[in-house]
Amino acid sequence: MSAFVKILALSLIASGVSEALSYFLVYRTEQFQQLKQKVVQSESRLEEEKSSSAGNGKNRQRRIESIESQLSTARSKASRLQLRNMLVVALIQLVSVYQVNAIYGGEAVGTLPFEPLSMFRGLTHRGLPEDSPNNACSATFVFVLGGLMFKAVIDRYLQLGMPKGSSLPKWVTNPEDVISGKK
Repeated sequence: MSAFVKILALSLIASGVSEALSYFLVYRTEQFQQLKQKVVQSESRLEEEKSSSAGNGKNRQRRIESIESQLSTARSKASRLQLRNMLVVALIQLVSVYQVNAIYGGEAVGTLPFEPLSMFRGLTHRGLPEDSPNNACSATFVFVLGGLMFKAVIDRYLQLGMPKGSSLPKWVTNPEDVISGKK
């Protein structure tokens, strides 16, 4: 098995362990589940309120602002709850990167199909000797990119965190409304 595949496997294992710890520390707790349910309910109520035309403008606007305030409060409480596992996850990732560097330090494990810009070469060549080819990539680079990819896939597949749909800025979710000036 090539070093590249081994590094990706290590990255998958580290991401899986990190997500498992996140699940046990945060996502399975009753408090987090209640906050998640509150966010989902608030989002659906907000969509109903925005799509309905019942009531006069001022009362409707106050109800919308109230629901948005509740949604914002629930999301910030959930974020504070998630902070406690960030230290553990960061520690696991740092130890994993250290181990990958100890095993594969100074070895080019892959070749990029392009030459990276000079400002990104420090990332792709971390731990490689100066005389390595410009399109070579280090084990650290492969491990970190693999970890980012696997963590996102695991999180999306298991739907562990908060719903992400409406947390995006309005200009991302509905650019036509922003351009036309709609609220």
